[in-house]
Amino acid sequence: MRRTEHVQFNVRSAFARERAHELAKSTGMTVVQVVEDALRGYVPPGSVGATGRLVRRGPILVMPADGAKISQAAADEALNRVREGDMDD
Repeated sequence: MRRTEHVQFNVRSAFARERAHELAKSTGMTVVQVVEDALRGYVPPGSVGATGRLVRRGPILVMPADGAKISQAAADEALNRVREGDMDD
């Protein structure tokens, strides 16, 4: 008969311990389930998780364009025309 593996993880942070117990009580989960769920969902700062077709542009993710590129001047001109109500093209 195999012996079961006993794994122990000690948390020395009073805040983490209290918060994990609060979450377990409010969700009906065990403390272990709360910690495992939190660790599965954690993405360290600076790394990008799976984003599908989105690409990073500075601090945000955007959908890449499939058409021709537009210059900043052309985009500004189009925005100004819309703002002024001049849409006769």
